[in-house]
Amino acid sequence: MKEGTITKALKYALHQLIWVYAKWLLLLAVIWYATTGFYKIEGDSVGVLTRFGKVVERRVQPGLHYKLPWPVDEIHRVKVKQVKTLEINDFGSLFTTAEGGRSYDFFNETSLEPHCITGDNNIVAITLVIKYTIGSPVQYLFRLKQPELLMERGAAHLIVQHLAGLRIDEVLTIAKKQLEFDIQQSLTEMLELHETGIQISFLEIKEIKPPRKVQEEFNKVINAEVEKKKVLNEAQGYQNRIVPAARTEANRMIQEARAYKREKILAAEGEAAQFLSKFQQYEQNPQAHQEKIYLEFIQQLLPTIGSVRVFTEGASGSSSTISLPEYE
Repeated sequence: MKEGTITKALKYALHQLIWVYAKWLLLLAVIWYATTGFYKIEGDSVGVLTRFGKVVERRVQPGLHYKLPWPVDEIHRVKVKQVKTLEINDFGSLFTTAEGGRSYDFFNETSLEPHCITGDNNIVAITLVIKYTIGSPVQYLFRLKQPELLMERGAAHLIVQHLAGLRIDEVLTIAKKQLEFDIQQSLTEMLELHETGIQISFLEIKEIKPPRKVQEEFNKVINAEVEKKKVLNEAQGYQNRIVPAARTEANRMIQEARAYKREKILAAEGEAAQFLSKFQQYEQNPQAHQEKIYLEFIQQLLPTIGSVRVFTEGASGSSSTISLPEYE
């Protein structure tokens, strides 16, 4: 009897000990489970808090926070201050499926690299660099499954679309900046339309060139275009220098001609007035005016002929006479 009683006592004590430890373990488990609700958001990120899959807080700011433990609440961290980079240079990705496989492998079928074609049917290799940030974390996380894939394919399609309206010489020379602007504007509108939450901060065509096999020939074309522009700029500069100088000289000559015209007109009018005045005097007294004219003429003539000699008929019967004109 005593042995059975002792066994029962040991079993009871062991049971009590296990129960006590189990309660402590359960308490520790509850405490640990409650502490899993603490979380931290880094300085370059924001959090999106969901409760049973529904968004309850769109932007949880950086710092230490608490949420209800899983599976009630869940926190999604998005690095909104991180600038991400996407580079597009393989247009075979236009045929890539959503699962990552290719429905049509252009390179394997044709042994040609997938390039773009311009409006005048020339091939160019292009590398586009896009820098972007996450503007709306909720849209970025829950609107689409792969927003970056949409942006990549959209940018590739826009490149193909815009290049189809340009000539090769425009693409390689003057149209690059306008092409970047048009692609960025169209891509931004597309991302906003699909509510991807992505904001494009920078878009640049890093490289645009013809295929390697024809690179040398295209370089000659580009150099010719550059030289053409240089000559045109020099000619324009020469025109800008010469034309104003010529206009200034023409204005000076016109002013001088006008001054000469006025001077001659005034002189002619003065001589005409003087002549009319003399003519009026002549009409009033023609005899006196003739005498005046004769005397003025003699007054001007005599100093030039030195002396006057008059010879009359002599004893020899011959005569020579030099006399002044008779006065009428």
